[in-house]
Amino acid sequence: MKKTTLLVLAVVFTGYLFIGGGVFHVLEFPIEVKIREKTFKIHQQQDELYERLFNHDFFDNRTRHATDNPDHLLRQSDVTVLVRRVKEYLNKTHRNLTWETHEQSGNTTNMTQPMIRLKHDPTMVLSQHQLENIIHTIWEASESGLHPFSNEADSSPPHWAFLPSITFSMTVVTTIGYGVHPPRTTGGRVFVIFYALLGIPLTAAFLSGLAGVMSNMVRRVTNAIQKCHKKCTPAIASYRAWPFCLVMGIGVFFVKPALVVHHVENWSFVDSVYFMFVSLSTIGFGDFVAGIEKKKYWEGYRILMKVII
Repeated sequence: MKKTTLLVLAVVFTGYLFIGGGVFHVLEFPIEVKIREKTFKIHQQQDELYERLFNHDFFDNRTRHATDNPDHLLRQSDVTVLVRRVKEYLNKTHRNLTWETHEQSGNTTNMTQPMIRLKHDPTMVLSQHQLENIIHTIWEASESGLHPFSNEADSSPPHWAFLPSITFSMTVVTTIGYGVHPPRTTGGRVFVIFYALLGIPLTAAFLSGLAGVMSNMVRRVTNAIQKCHKKCTPAIASYRAWPFCLVMGIGVFFVKPALVVHHVENWSFVDSVYFMFVSLSTIGFGDFVAGIEKKKYWEGYRILMKVII
């Protein structure tokens, strides 16, 4: 393949990824924002409840931060005050319940009385309805790529922001398909079908051109070996060139990136190498995915993962 043709393919391939990333960003990001806001609100309400229960008027500074350490020890007087605060909270919650009027069962005079559904009755700090809502919200957050314990100040990065959307586009056209955070909207799912139909052949053509470049590199290494060793035959030089290029390729595409992933993600080195192999071979199990934990990632690391994988 000519260098000009390969360059054109590279530009078209890059532009195609950016177009796909933009479309996925427009289709998927709004619903992700809603899920993030809903998750953050639940954590904020929980924090406000803890703040109310561990009020500084009743507890010293040491005890007020007990929620940061579940193994923190409370004095008997602290427990007494805490129980009283919980009772006050429950009494206030009961006063604000929404009652419904129903006919009393088995009453011949058809008298009605205010009643409430069992799932809405807060027998503890949470009612069954509130607990189910929290579980569903956390499940939605996890499905959308948001760390379940994220809050507004400390959260995992959005999966459908523009740059991560480009990464997703690459996993589609390269057939890696981690499957961890698929599109959730109907428009996103329909677009994946047509985007992949054109993108996969384009990627195959581009990778075919890259394979030709690598073959040329091996040929140059073979020629260099022959120049250094005049008595070396082309066959022997080729046998020496291929192991050299193979070791260099493993070092550049597996070992060095795995070391970076090992350092940033705090995975074991074996898991990091496993992640690189599964990704580059397009197996894409999705059990390990880089750049989704609840931490601040250096943007250069995220770009490196996009370029290598």
